[in-house]
Amino acid sequence: MTRTVATKINGEWTLETVDYETEKEGTYNFTIFNSISPKCLENTNWKFISNNNTGEYVLLNPSCTNIGIQNFIWTIPKEMYGYDYSIMIKQVNDKMKSTTNNKGYRMQVSELSDEMMMWTYEVKVNGQKFVIKLNFIKND
Repeated sequence: MTRTVATKINGEWTLETVDYETEKEGTYNFTIFNSISPKCLENTNWKFISNNNTGEYVLLNPSCTNIGIQNFIWTIPKEMYGYDYSIMIKQVNDKMKSTTNNKGYRMQVSELSDEMMMWTYEVKVNGQKFVIKLNFIKND
């Protein structure tokens, strides 16, 4: 079944928005993948290649750090925390060697269709549930 999910993810996507939900009202400043602002990831193009589990996304906003192509390795690990599927992203350089001491980022694949995909990542902030949502649309 994970192969079916990987095949469905295969291809080019646009990360349209990064949203969050929390039980406590307010404005929050957070980063994704250890150091990237959500505004830097919005409207970025992502490529997933399922036959070798590699991919890339491109940061273009000149006000963001690390602009340019960002390479990663991705997998669909087994079920976790009651979710059917999750995705693991490990940032790598152009030679596919880890740039984060082999650290990965695991998010739930909350929604997946032929046209859209949503990843969610749940954390606690001051004891309150905080859910980060990455909303993708499939490119033709």
